[in-house]
Amino acid sequence: MKTQIENKKFNQWLAGLIDGDGYFNLSKKGYASLEITMETRDAQCLYKIKNQFGGSIKAVGKLKALRYRIHNKEGIINIINAVNGEIRNPTRIAQLFKISEKYKINLNYASNLTYDNAWLSGFIDSDGSVYYNLKSIQIFITISQKNKLLLDIITPIYGGVVYTVKTTDSFKWTLSKKSDVLTFLNYIKINHLYSAKMVRIRLIPSVYDCFRKSFQKSDPITIEGKIWKEISEKWEGFYENKD
Repeated sequence: MKTQIENKKFNQWLAGLIDGDGYFNLSKKGYASLEITMETRDAQCLYKIKNQFGGSIKAVGKLKALRYRIHNKEGIINIINAVNGEIRNPTRIAQLFKISEKYKINLNYASNLTYDNAWLSGFIDSDGSVYYNLKSIQIFITISQKNKLLLDIITPIYGGVVYTVKTTDSFKWTLSKKSDVLTFLNYIKINHLYSAKMVRIRLIPSVYDCFRKSFQKSDPITIEGKIWKEISEKWEGFYENKD
Protein backbone atom coordinates (compact mmCIF):
# COMPACT_ATOMS: atom_id res chain seq x y z
CA MET A 1 0.00 0.00 0.00
CA LYS A 2 1.28 3.45 -0.92
CA THR A 3 2.02 5.95 1.82
CA GLN A 4 0.45 9.40 1.80
CA ILE A 5 3.73 10.88 0.56
CA GLU A 6 3.99 8.28 -2.23
CA ASN A 7 0.44 9.08 -3.31
CA LYS A 8 1.19 12.80 -3.32
CA LYS A 9 4.34 12.24 -5.40
CA PHE A 10 2.43 10.05 -7.83
CA ASN A 11 -0.31 12.67 -8.23
CA GLN A 12 2.25 15.42 -8.84
CA TRP A 13 4.04 13.25 -11.39
CA LEU A 14 0.70 12.46 -13.08
CA ALA A 15 -0.16 16.16 -13.29
CA GLY A 16 3.17 16.87 -14.99
CA LEU A 17 2.58 14.05 -17.46
CA ILE A 18 -0.94 15.28 -18.24
CA ASP A 19 0.30 18.86 -18.65
CA GLY A 20 2.61 17.56 -21.36
CA ASP A 21 0.90 14.66 -23.14
CA GLY A 22 -2.63 14.66 -21.75
CA TYR A 23 -5.98 15.93 -23.00
CA PHE A 24 -9.17 16.40 -20.99
CA ASN A 25 -12.25 16.37 -23.19
CA LEU A 26 -15.92 17.07 -22.61
CA SER A 27 -17.88 16.07 -25.70
CA LYS A 28 -20.92 17.90 -27.03
CA LYS A 29 -23.04 15.09 -25.59
CA GLY A 30 -21.51 15.69 -22.14
CA TYR A 31 -19.17 12.71 -21.99
CA ALA A 32 -15.93 13.40 -20.11
CA SER A 33 -12.64 11.65 -20.84
CA LEU A 34 -8.90 11.87 -20.37
CA GLU A 35 -6.43 10.73 -23.02
CA ILE A 36 -2.65 10.48 -22.74
CA THR A 37 -0.63 9.49 -25.80
CA MET A 38 2.99 8.38 -25.54
CA GLU A 39 5.50 6.39 -27.56
CA THR A 40 5.46 2.62 -27.06
CA ARG A 41 8.83 2.75 -25.31
CA ASP A 42 7.11 4.67 -22.49
CA ALA A 43 4.32 2.14 -21.94
CA GLN A 44 5.29 1.82 -18.27
CA CYS A 45 4.01 5.36 -17.64
CA LEU A 46 0.59 4.54 -19.02
CA TYR A 47 0.31 1.20 -17.22
CA LYS A 48 1.11 2.90 -13.90
CA ILE A 49 -1.90 5.15 -14.46
CA LYS A 50 -4.12 2.30 -15.63
CA ASN A 51 -3.22 0.23 -12.56
CA GLN A 52 -4.18 3.15 -10.33
CA PHE A 53 -7.36 4.39 -12.01
CA GLY A 54 -8.47 1.84 -14.59
CA GLY A 55 -9.08 2.79 -18.22
CA SER A 56 -7.70 1.27 -21.40
CA ILE A 57 -4.47 1.36 -23.44
CA LYS A 58 -4.51 0.90 -27.20
CA ALA A 59 -2.06 1.24 -30.07
CA VAL A 60 -2.44 4.39 -32.18
CA GLY A 61 -2.77 3.45 -35.85
CA LYS A 62 0.55 2.78 -37.55
CA LEU A 63 2.40 5.11 -35.21
CA LYS A 64 4.75 3.71 -32.59
CA ALA A 65 2.51 5.12 -29.92
CA LEU A 66 0.02 4.06 -27.28
CA ARG A 67 -3.01 5.93 -26.04
CA TYR A 68 -4.38 5.67 -22.52
CA ARG A 69 -8.05 6.58 -22.22
CA ILE A 70 -10.46 6.72 -19.34
CA HIS A 71 -14.06 7.88 -19.68
CA ASN A 72 -16.12 6.31 -16.90
CA LYS A 73 -17.46 8.81 -14.37
CA GLU A 74 -15.86 7.25 -11.30
CA GLY A 75 -12.42 7.02 -12.93
CA ILE A 76 -12.53 10.60 -14.22
CA ILE A 77 -13.59 11.95 -10.82
CA ASN A 78 -10.79 9.98 -9.12
CA ILE A 79 -8.21 11.44 -11.51
CA ILE A 80 -9.55 14.97 -11.08
CA ASN A 81 -9.30 14.62 -7.31
CA ALA A 82 -5.75 13.28 -7.69
CA VAL A 83 -4.41 16.13 -9.83
CA ASN A 84 -6.62 18.94 -8.51
CA GLY A 85 -4.30 21.75 -7.46
CA GLU A 86 -1.32 20.27 -9.36
CA ILE A 87 -2.12 21.04 -13.02
CA ARG A 88 -0.13 24.04 -14.35
CA ASN A 89 -0.68 24.09 -18.11
CA PRO A 90 -3.25 26.86 -18.86
CA THR A 91 -4.67 24.82 -21.75
CA ARG A 92 -5.12 21.78 -19.54
CA ILE A 93 -6.65 23.89 -16.75
CA ALA A 94 -9.24 25.23 -19.18
CA GLN A 95 -10.09 21.67 -20.28
CA LEU A 96 -10.27 20.46 -16.70
CA PHE A 97 -12.48 23.39 -15.65
CA LYS A 98 -15.29 22.27 -17.98
CA ILE A 99 -15.29 18.74 -16.56
CA SER A 100 -14.98 19.96 -12.97
CA GLU A 101 -17.99 22.20 -13.54
CA LYS A 102 -19.97 19.27 -14.91
CA TYR A 103 -19.28 17.16 -11.83
CA LYS A 104 -19.54 20.13 -9.43
CA ILE A 105 -15.94 19.79 -8.25
CA ASN A 106 -14.18 22.92 -7.02
CA LEU A 107 -11.09 23.37 -9.16
CA ASN A 108 -7.98 24.32 -7.18
CA TYR A 109 -5.14 26.18 -8.81
CA ALA A 110 -1.53 25.10 -8.33
CA SER A 111 0.59 26.91 -5.77
CA ASN A 112 4.13 28.01 -6.59
CA LEU A 113 6.34 25.15 -7.76
CA THR A 114 8.83 23.91 -5.15
CA TYR A 115 12.06 21.95 -5.67
CA ASP A 116 10.85 18.60 -4.33
CA ASN A 117 7.57 18.61 -6.30
CA ALA A 118 7.36 15.57 -8.60
CA TRP A 119 5.48 17.58 -11.26
CA LEU A 120 8.70 18.21 -13.18
CA SER A 121 9.54 14.50 -13.41
CA GLY A 122 6.18 13.89 -15.09
CA PHE A 123 6.71 16.88 -17.38
CA ILE A 124 10.11 15.51 -18.43
CA ASP A 125 8.62 12.05 -18.97
CA SER A 126 6.17 13.67 -21.40
CA ASP A 127 8.01 16.50 -23.17
CA GLY A 128 11.65 16.12 -22.11
CA SER A 129 14.80 14.92 -23.87
CA VAL A 130 18.18 13.70 -22.62
CA TYR A 131 21.12 13.69 -25.05
CA TYR A 132 24.80 14.51 -25.39
CA ASN A 133 27.00 16.38 -27.88
CA LEU A 134 30.42 14.86 -28.57
CA LYS A 135 31.79 18.09 -30.06
CA SER A 136 31.08 20.22 -27.02
CA ILE A 137 31.39 17.28 -24.57
CA GLN A 138 28.12 18.22 -22.92
CA ILE A 139 25.01 16.43 -21.70
CA PHE A 140 21.68 18.17 -22.15
CA ILE A 141 18.40 17.75 -20.29
CA THR A 142 15.73 19.73 -22.13
CA ILE A 143 11.98 20.34 -22.33
CA SER A 144 10.32 21.80 -25.43
CA GLN A 145 7.05 23.70 -25.23
CA LYS A 146 4.87 26.10 -27.17
CA ASN A 147 3.99 27.83 -23.90
CA LYS A 148 7.01 29.67 -22.47
CA LEU A 149 5.27 30.26 -19.12
CA LEU A 150 5.56 26.58 -18.20
CA LEU A 151 9.33 26.73 -18.72
CA ASP A 152 9.85 30.04 -16.96
CA ILE A 153 8.67 28.54 -13.66
CA ILE A 154 11.35 25.83 -13.87
CA THR A 155 14.51 27.93 -14.32
CA PRO A 156 14.56 29.82 -10.98
CA ILE A 157 14.29 26.51 -9.10
CA TYR A 158 16.35 24.03 -11.11
CA GLY A 159 18.67 26.28 -13.10
CA GLY A 160 19.19 26.17 -16.84
CA VAL A 161 18.04 28.62 -19.48
CA VAL A 162 14.98 29.06 -21.70
CA TYR A 163 15.48 30.09 -25.30
CA THR A 164 13.41 30.47 -28.46
CA VAL A 165 13.52 27.80 -31.18
CA LYS A 166 12.62 29.89 -34.24
CA THR A 167 12.42 26.94 -36.65
CA THR A 168 9.56 25.37 -34.70
CA ASP A 169 8.07 28.53 -33.16
CA SER A 170 8.54 27.04 -29.71
CA PHE A 171 10.67 27.37 -26.58
CA LYS A 172 13.19 25.07 -24.95
CA TRP A 173 14.38 24.79 -21.36
CA THR A 174 17.94 23.50 -21.33
CA LEU A 175 20.13 22.23 -18.52
CA SER A 176 23.68 21.74 -19.82
CA LYS A 177 26.16 22.98 -17.22
CA LYS A 178 27.79 19.88 -15.72
CA SER A 179 27.33 20.97 -12.11
CA ASP A 180 23.64 21.74 -12.78
CA VAL A 181 23.05 18.38 -14.48
CA LEU A 182 24.72 16.43 -11.67
CA THR A 183 22.79 18.38 -9.04
CA PHE A 184 19.58 17.64 -10.92
CA LEU A 185 20.27 13.92 -10.54
CA ASN A 186 19.60 14.40 -6.82
CA TYR A 187 16.10 15.61 -7.72
CA ILE A 188 15.57 12.51 -9.89
CA LYS A 189 16.57 10.25 -7.00
CA ILE A 190 13.61 11.65 -5.07
CA ASN A 191 11.29 12.03 -8.07
CA HIS A 192 11.82 9.05 -10.33
CA LEU A 193 11.17 9.12 -14.08
CA TYR A 194 9.09 6.24 -15.43
CA SER A 195 9.71 6.77 -19.14
CA ALA A 196 12.60 5.29 -21.13
CA LYS A 197 14.50 8.53 -20.51
CA MET A 198 15.45 7.10 -17.13
CA VAL A 199 17.91 4.78 -18.88
CA ARG A 200 19.91 7.77 -20.08
CA ILE A 201 19.56 9.54 -16.73
CA ARG A 202 21.19 6.56 -15.00
CA LEU A 203 24.05 6.59 -17.52
CA ILE A 204 24.91 10.29 -17.06
CA PRO A 205 27.65 9.78 -14.40
CA SER A 206 29.28 7.09 -16.57
CA VAL A 207 29.17 9.31 -19.67
CA TYR A 208 30.74 12.21 -17.76
CA ASP A 209 33.45 9.86 -16.51
CA CYS A 210 34.19 8.76 -20.08
CA PHE A 211 34.32 12.38 -21.23
CA ARG A 212 36.75 13.20 -18.41
CA LYS A 213 39.02 10.35 -19.46
CA SER A 214 38.47 10.96 -23.22
CA PHE A 215 37.29 7.38 -23.71
CA GLN A 216 35.01 8.58 -26.53
CA LYS A 217 38.16 9.36 -28.54
CA SER A 218 39.78 5.97 -27.95
CA ASP A 219 40.33 3.29 -30.58
CA PRO A 220 37.35 0.88 -30.45
CA ILE A 221 39.71 -2.11 -30.01
CA THR A 222 41.21 -0.74 -26.78
CA ILE A 223 39.72 -1.36 -23.33
CA GLU A 224 38.84 2.33 -23.09
CA GLY A 225 37.20 2.24 -26.50
CA LYS A 226 35.20 -0.85 -25.62
CA ILE A 227 33.97 0.76 -22.39
CA TRP A 228 32.77 3.79 -24.34
CA LYS A 229 31.19 1.60 -27.01
CA GLU A 230 29.20 -0.33 -24.40
CA ILE A 231 27.98 2.83 -22.66
CA SER A 232 27.18 4.69 -25.89
CA GLU A 233 25.28 1.71 -27.31
CA LYS A 234 23.12 1.56 -24.18
CA TRP A 235 22.59 5.32 -24.50
CA GLU A 236 21.73 5.31 -28.21
CA GLY A 237 20.08 1.94 -28.62
CA PHE A 238 16.77 2.31 -26.90
CA TYR A 239 15.16 5.60 -27.20
CA GLU A 240 15.37 8.36 -29.79
CA ASN A 241 17.47 10.27 -32.26
CA LYS A 242 19.51 13.02 -30.68
CA ASP A 243 18.14 16.58 -31.01
